[in-house]
Amino acid sequence: MNLLAKWVRIELKSIGLELSADMAYKTNFFIKCLAVWTYDFVGPIVALLIYSTTLGIPGWGLYEFLLFQGTVTLVFGFGNTFAWSMTYKVIESIRDGEFDKYLVKPLNTLFYLFTESINSEGFAEIFAGCAIVVFAMAKLGLSLFSLDFLLYLVLVLAGFAFEMAISVLVSSAAFLVVKSEALMNLYFKISDFARYPLNVYSGGVRFFLTFIIPLGVSSFYPATILLKGATSVLLLSTILPVFVFCTVSILLWNRAMKKYSSAGG
Repeated sequence: MNLLAKWVRIELKSIGLELSADMAYKTNFFIKCLAVWTYDFVGPIVALLIYSTTLGIPGWGLYEFLLFQGTVTLVFGFGNTFAWSMTYKVIESIRDGEFDKYLVKPLNTLFYLFTESINSEGFAEIFAGCAIVVFAMAKLGLSLFSLDFLLYLVLVLAGFAFEMAISVLVSSAAFLVVKSEALMNLYFKISDFARYPLNVYSGGVRFFLTFIIPLGVSSFYPATILLKGATSVLLLSTILPVFVFCTVSILLWNRAMKKYSSAGG
């Protein structure tokens, strides 16, 4: 509990510092937030157009698909806010020979990097995701006070954990290949598959996005559990791949850190 309280305290302080820096230029901050909201609400608007002129996505009604889109926006918003910036910070500091400054901090290096790498623009994305999800749930008559919604939140957190694991994995590669931004760009391309329900893809793609690169937990599985209920098999097959992926990413990070030879090495 002491470690958790310490993490929360440091995280809140980092968020406060980041917001303070952004609010020094309020107009610029609000313009960035408006741009994020515009981008995030384009999807629902397009969905409305699609469902008003076609049969829509097979197996998904309009508000079900909006719930799906809100979920992916929410999970990616958490990744944008708390995870993705860490990767670019690691890559840049290794390239510039400044990574040593993180090694002398009186905290776990990975822990400190995440707490320092806050992207305030992501809060606008989280807000947009929450708004879309709540709107869709209201239209579908889904309750916020149900076991299915609690399990939905668990899978959203699992999706966020996967986003953090991706950041750790790509950051680990930076110790071996300094210009590893290409791996992050590759992930963003692959993540586009998560913006559509997995049932529209072939079995091979579904397997890949469930067990190899478990992007399905970023959108499809949380929405499915909230709409259709959970089974122990579904929960296990969703959470276990994320747990394995996170474990592997941390092991690779620790191994890569041992190969770091410092700026003078």
